[in-house]
Amino acid sequence: MLKFKKHFVEILLLLEKSPMSFNELLKTLNAYPDTLNRRLKELQSLNLIVQFEENGKIKYKLTDKGLKLIPLLRNLLKIIDEIKSLLS
Repeated sequence: MLKFKKHFVEILLLLEKSPMSFNELLKTLNAYPDTLNRRLKELQSLNLIVQFEENGKIKYKLTDKGLKLIPLLRNLLKIIDEIKSLLS
């Protein structure tokens, strides 16, 4: 069974809207710093996000590969919601 790690999908969906810093992601997700740090490293190792500097701040944004994944994730989430509604 497909299982996403905590905050994996949320980070990608947030970064689709705009690049964000670690602290912005931390506050938005209400995540533990260690968990967020691990997830960001995992997403970078999968080449889904990249770290860059903007106005002296480190931020994260989606790569082309990450951007291509977004519509698939949205479809998957929609299917999961439909399955949940059928089973409830």
